[in-house]
Amino acid sequence: MTIKLVAFDMDGTFLNDQNTYNHARFAELLRKLRAQGVRVVAASGSQYQRLQTQFEDFQDQMDFVSQNGAVVHSDGQLLSVTAMPAEAVAATLDVIHQQFAPSDIAEHLVAGLKSAYVDDQISAAAYELTHRYYDHLTRVPSLATITPARLQDQVTSIGVTFQPGVDFAAVMRTLRQALPTELASQTSGYNTELISESSVNKAAGLRHLQARFDIADDELMTFGDNENDLSMLTLTPHGYAMANATDSVKQRVIHHTGTNNAEGVLDVLDRLVS
Repeated sequence: MTIKLVAFDMDGTFLNDQNTYNHARFAELLRKLRAQGVRVVAASGSQYQRLQTQFEDFQDQMDFVSQNGAVVHSDGQLLSVTAMPAEAVAATLDVIHQQFAPSDIAEHLVAGLKSAYVDDQISAAAYELTHRYYDHLTRVPSLATITPARLQDQVTSIGVTFQPGVDFAAVMRTLRQALPTELASQTSGYNTELISESSVNKAAGLRHLQARFDIADDELMTFGDNENDLSMLTLTPHGYAMANATDSVKQRVIHHTGTNNAEGVLDVLDRLVS
């Protein structure tokens, strides 16, 4: 088995429940992987700026697939961005505000290349929770009526998080049925749906890196725990579902490893470099 690129999801996969990881162990594994010519990729639903913060000591040694594959960086340079058309942004915000009661929604945001955006009426608690996943977070007046032109940014995704007591399966179906046909929604965990261009997923993001570095599907190793990871988990014969992954992910993926809290990703990478 020759592996030339490893890619891991962040929340629920690489990160433990305290939103961190074993820096010393990862540093040693990254050194060994790079010495063997293996590229290392963080592939997340959240923004590039957050990944830069989380891998501050390693960012010049890694590639990044962010916002579920809408944004790809390699060697510190922007490689690809897939933005939503302005009319699709407006239609999606209309769906969120017209199809659901305000009491159903814990928070929603618009994510761009430069920043993520929330309504300036957001509660302090909701802001802090959102900031956990989006380091660059900007308050704007009337999020419901923003446009890419008004933001002077490319909108790459729109996220909506539903309250814990809501029937998530039901609201997810309603949301997906109401979206413009050129868009798609993926579940990223924590009652959150991330909406973007239908071509956007983590596998599509990895395709840009594969083309750049001439890497075949069977030379990839991927790790994930949720629906938005399935595209990259099933892209390669070397996809690993975490022990804490959703049942639907476990059923689709051949290989399994320990939980995110038990450093399941690092355990597999340890074997890979041994």
